[in-house]
Amino acid sequence: MRRRQILTATAIGIGGLAGCAGGSNSGDSNSGEESPTASTVKTFYDTLYGEDDIEAANALYHPDSEAPALKPADFEPFGGLESIGATVDSTEIVEQSDGTAEVHADVQYSTPAGSATNTDWFVLSKADGEWRVALWLPSSSRGNLSDEEITDAMETAKSI
Repeated sequence: MRRRQILTATAIGIGGLAGCAGGSNSGDSNSGEESPTASTVKTFYDTLYGEDDIEAANALYHPDSEAPALKPADFEPFGGLESIGATVDSTEIVEQSDGTAEVHADVQYSTPAGSATNTDWFVLSKADGEWRVALWLPSSSRGNLSDEEITDAMETAKSI
């Protein structure tokens, strides 16, 4: 199924960040107090790249998400998860309803191969009153997909 391939590309698409092929894509940063959706996105990066905790990052996914679990093997080509750093420079809430939000995050990645700032996309959905990750679509994954495939993945995640 192509949708499963897209979601799998999300998990392994982190590989493109090590190549640091992306340039800077600045979005509007949040002003004032941080929104709960921005907080969820930052927690995801802090957990995955700051604490090097794949299991805890996977626990941030919405229970109904079809995205495959992240695995240590996804990060091995870059010297392992501990060799990758990520800092969220800004977030932009593109669309939000009571239970779903699309958030774009400008993220500065650093790896042994170099560094780059990319814009990663998220779909967040509420589960038990808390924002959870329904889809993480890094810039590197989107580069390998058609506009139609991206739209399909985003709409599927928003329907959770």
